[in-house]
Amino acid sequence: MIFLGIDLGWTGKPSGLAQLHWDGKRLHLTSLERLNSHADLLGAVARLDSTRPLWIGLDAPVLIRNQSGMRPVDRVAHELFSKERAGCYPVHLGMSFAPKVLAFVQGLKDLGFSTELPSVRQQPTRHLFEVYPHSAAVRLFALDRILPYKKGKAADRKQALTAFRSLLAGGLANRRPYFEARCLPEPGLTLAELKACEDQLDAVLCAYIAAHFWYWGLARNNILGEVESGWIVNPSF
Repeated sequence: MIFLGIDLGWTGKPSGLAQLHWDGKRLHLTSLERLNSHADLLGAVARLDSTRPLWIGLDAPVLIRNQSGMRPVDRVAHELFSKERAGCYPVHLGMSFAPKVLAFVQGLKDLGFSTELPSVRQQPTRHLFEVYPHSAAVRLFALDRILPYKKGKAADRKQALTAFRSLLAGGLANRRPYFEARCLPEPGLTLAELKACEDQLDAVLCAYIAAHFWYWGLARNNILGEVESGWIVNPSF
């Protein structure tokens, strides 16, 4: 079973792409890269064996139907994770990036990925769903507050990103599905280097969320929001 994590650059900027392989006992990180465009991402996915089952965790909206304001799922995420500062970014169709993101999602659907809610766990299907690394990390690693590696001074971001990397490298070894990564990128010094590392580490977490959802189904995952207007898969413990 293969799992992909995509930390999408919503406006078309570089994106992280991670691939995990489940061998029946543990997850292995088999590929991790940063691609420059949505077209490059779709090309990378298209080159994978189209007959193999594959689940994708996408850090971007899969469904947007509201013309303004925020989706119900955005509101739910803010209500649940405001204390940890892990509410997701509110979106609507009037935002400039919305057409690009939805076009990318359609591209994945054209490659045979379903955006329907899976009905049974551990099925050999090809599914795509929305995830959010910050709220997932809060649950998976029992954080009191998010690790602030996306904003602030370079030194502070590096410190937070280093902590996030350490959690990804060893913090899931006692979870199921088992995952322990030893070859994750190290945070650099400049903001550009930090962003490149961040995109890839977020992609790894997105892939793990996909694997966690496949492994446990609704037994240890929450579905935030509504199927009709947008939903996010988030681990629960």
